[in-house]
Amino acid sequence: MNNDVLNMNRFGRYLVTDIKNAVSKFGISLIVMVTISVTGYLLAGFFSLLVGAQWHSLGIVGRSTLFGLATLVVFLSAPAKIFGFLTDKREGSAYLMVPVSPMEKTISMVIVTCIVLPFVFFAFYFSFDQIICLIDPKCGDSIILTMNEGIFKLNNSWASFPVELQNTLPQDLFNKWPWLYLDDMAQVLLIFLYGAIIFKSSKPAKTVGCLILISIALSMIFTPIMTHGAYEKFKTAMETGMTPDQIMEMFPFYSWMLKHAVLMDCITDTVVNVGLFLLIWRRVKRITH
Repeated sequence: MNNDVLNMNRFGRYLVTDIKNAVSKFGISLIVMVTISVTGYLLAGFFSLLVGAQWHSLGIVGRSTLFGLATLVVFLSAPAKIFGFLTDKREGSAYLMVPVSPMEKTISMVIVTCIVLPFVFFAFYFSFDQIICLIDPKCGDSIILTMNEGIFKLNNSWASFPVELQNTLPQDLFNKWPWLYLDDMAQVLLIFLYGAIIFKSSKPAKTVGCLILISIALSMIFTPIMTHGAYEKFKTAMETGMTPDQIMEMFPFYSWMLKHAVLMDCITDTVVNVGLFLLIWRRVKRITH
């Protein structure tokens, strides 16, 4: 029992050290990204004053675009900036000497990358965006309120869908959105974390390049398998005017996959994320300089 407590205390201290390391290596970049909505709002307003002598309030479209760009930059660059030093001979060697097991190091890295980082980023970004909308009502609703409103409308619109479509689509698709994307976000961060400790330079770019090559290879392998005989069946269905239910009966496997899309998405993402975690742990365990 005492050993377990000591191990937990040791891991807690190590996790705090990893968080401090993340702040020192990515803190300024994160501040720039979470305040990009304010920066974009001010730039758009001042530019409109110079050009048209009238203040322009940045609407939901412009602020959502900035949010998407900021999220992309953070997710792709943060893992390499925070933990990319593992491939450096001096810093990486010092990291290997820390008296913590590879599993504890891996868990700490995953917590910092997949939980602490996105939580801080989204919390501050949505807060600043909300402040802008409170100060300037002409901007419209904040991003988080717009997302909630969209989910509410999708849930209410389910009853208006045709019965055939309701029988085809997963019934819990809208109810679980956007929670469906949490494991996807973790997956992206894990992929780029793995790339950060594998490649020695141009880590995000090389990771993206590998993802493109893997996608091409998988498409070449699975596309002929998944579409074998499906084109002729679908063509026949269109020519004979079959109903959606009849078309689904022609493709029982695809029908089952579509009906259980939420479950399949959860299972596949979980399997991939566990696999990525094990790959990261294996790399941390075997890294040498």
